[in-house]
Amino acid sequence: MNYLAQRRAELLRGLAADGADTLLVTAPVNVTYLTGFTGDSSFLVLTAKATVLVTDARFAEQLKEECPALDVHVRPHTKTVYDAAGEVLTKAGAKAVAVEANRITVAELETLNGLSGKLTFVPLANRVENLRAVKDPSEIEAVRGAVRVAERAYRMFVATIREADTEKDLADSMEAYLRRAGAKAASFPVIAAVGDRGALPHCPPSPTRVLGDGSKLLVDFGADCGYKSDITRTVRSPFGTSPTRRNKHERVGFDLETVHATVVAAQDAAFAAIRGGAKAKDVDAAARKVIHKAGFGEYFTHGLGHGLGLEVHEAPRVRADSADVLEAGMILTVEPGIYIPEWGGVRVEDDVLVTRDGCVRLTSLPRDLSAVL
Repeated sequence: MNYLAQRRAELLRGLAADGADTLLVTAPVNVTYLTGFTGDSSFLVLTAKATVLVTDARFAEQLKEECPALDVHVRPHTKTVYDAAGEVLTKAGAKAVAVEANRITVAELETLNGLSGKLTFVPLANRVENLRAVKDPSEIEAVRGAVRVAERAYRMFVATIREADTEKDLADSMEAYLRRAGAKAASFPVIAAVGDRGALPHCPPSPTRVLGDGSKLLVDFGADCGYKSDITRTVRSPFGTSPTRRNKHERVGFDLETVHATVVAAQDAAFAAIRGGAKAKDVDAAARKVIHKAGFGEYFTHGLGHGLGLEVHEAPRVRADSADVLEAGMILTVEPGIYIPEWGGVRVEDDVLVTRDGCVRLTSLPRDLSAVL
């Protein structure tokens, strides 16, 4: 099945109702989603009769490999992509052109408005993103592949960590293992948080805090294989850290096993609430209820999760104020966490596929506190 053509056709079906006869796609990730082309500096013009990729000569050979059947308008280096897009739009007979209101800047829109007095631009938000929220079988398999790569990297990582490694050392080594395992890159900058620094949900890796300074390690990582994965594990330090050394940083006392078990129970409650037709905010509430009941409610400070695909954060949003409704085929992260100042944090994150009656966990790494696999 030609999923790319199917996506383009779906977008065009609702265009007339929005007062547009043409769609101009300018966000590189959305161009990739609709064409398979992975380069940048390129726009896509979509009409009922034509699909034209506006690009430049740098990508001539790449285009032959990635989308040989696509009509291409190659601009000379003396013209901008906006100039070239204007030429294609005029040739296509466009009159009302829908643009990506959530992606395009004011300056870019002003540039487009200056191309031709005959063109009217209609801002439309999130049309491609809403379509991307529900994955087709090829996308589901791509995310599965990114999960497998990330898990291979994690197994290499935990087998080689050392007591003297700094958070930066740990993050750097994980990123290297992700590439060695088959990823193009990390999905995002790896988070490696030791001891009390786990209380920072997006902890910037320190070049001085070493693994031996804490009783626990939180690692948030993912593989970018075109489509992305996003996983977090919190483990007990595999080294015999002395209480004196550890307590220099972890100044308040909580039982790690209790906090971790609460987070896992919250994640299980979320899994049980996920299904096609469920409200995203209700899934968030299911996890939040478990953490609140255990007495840690004030320490769960972010939404439960988010959509995952070509971008690491995409629709739907799974949080308390979300208006999104889950559909079969969506892929989500489920990542409850407890973050206690001066003690640290515990987060467990897995990637799941929403089905009509529930969900399928794509991640297979153990969720226990052991760093030994």
